[in-house]
Amino acid sequence: MKTILKHLFISLIVSISILSLCPCRVFAQENGSFIPYRQGNLWGFANAERKIVISLEYDETSPFSENLARVKSGNRYGFIDTKIKEIIPYKYYYASHFEQGVSVVYINGRYGLINHQGIEITPIHYEDISFFRDGLARVKYQGLYGFVNTKGEEIVRPRYEMAGNFYEGIAPVQLNGRWGFINKENMDVVLPKYDFALNFREGRAAVKMNGYWGFIDLNGQLVIPFKYESLESFYEGYARVEYQGRWGFVDYKGQQIPPIYNAAISFSEGLAAVNLNGLWGFINAQAQLVIENKFSFAGSFKNGLAKVRVGALWGYIDKLGREVISIKYIKINSFQEGLAAVQIGDKWGFINIHDQVVIPPIYDTVEDFKGGISRVSINQKYGYINQQGLEFFKN
Repeated sequence: MKTILKHLFISLIVSISILSLCPCRVFAQENGSFIPYRQGNLWGFANAERKIVISLEYDETSPFSENLARVKSGNRYGFIDTKIKEIIPYKYYYASHFEQGVSVVYINGRYGLINHQGIEITPIHYEDISFFRDGLARVKYQGLYGFVNTKGEEIVRPRYEMAGNFYEGIAPVQLNGRWGFINKENMDVVLPKYDFALNFREGRAAVKMNGYWGFIDLNGQLVIPFKYESLESFYEGYARVEYQGRWGFVDYKGQQIPPIYNAAISFSEGLAAVNLNGLWGFINAQAQLVIENKFSFAGSFKNGLAKVRVGALWGYIDKLGREVISIKYIKINSFQEGLAAVQIGDKWGFINIHDQVVIPPIYDTVEDFKGGISRVSINQKYGYINQQGLEFFKN
């Protein structure tokens, strides 16, 4: 999980000014959609037909999330609702989208949480706040880590030197240089005694001792011995492990798919990408090679497709190894909402699942579609497009 990094916001706090917003005019709406719309350097919102529904009076707008939209005036962020009511004043140098009823905000060099009413439900004094996982967010205060819930309550006071995020109700934490695990009641599940630890996943957690990795169960019992140089958590009943410089897999009981591969990627949809003698293919859980090793690189399967590279070009194959998206793109992203971003030449566009270019490659950067829109840039200016390629900006 990614935490919000301070250096992303340093440029935002160079100059500080006291700002006030002019009253906004609301235009008649034909439907209930609100898409961020830019004209020149001013932002507002338009409906699906590009008719302005919130006037162009902002320096930046973002899509609505949980019925609130983050907007920027000058160098400060606040939030409005669909009736253009200023719900949260423009006072923060950074604010995340609302998720699970809270937003992470940043001001005067510190982070905190606010709710939908703009109430600061935590002090704005944390050095870092992660995104919520399993209902809790990791916070850092005076160099130590703890956890808060979506009400802003410190469920685990900051006392740990390091900490992972909660998964399956348990989080790895470091105390006095050793790693163990706690639950959401702030009780020790596994006492801190390991050199390092990863999250529990599928009832197993990877732990390191004396330079080697093994796995423990939820009772803290060692179920797979310390013998691996490197590994990853369990996915679909198998964990990727490195033994004597080669890669293989183990199941919950420690039974192995022999470590004979130069590299491997975790199982997804029943198949795992493996590298043998410099080329990538796919095996199943019985260690049978089901797609031959012939690719320069291969990724995990998702929705029946896997990204592969031949030489310098990318495409997609299905589980029979058939090329369903031509291996001809300089770069290609995953399919999201039926479209995948592709780079053709030095520009980006989108293709559909039938390998048809539906949005021409004219953009310098693109983001995957979410909620029917994608954020794109052209000539160093950002804007949004819909899945038909309709642009919600005018330069």
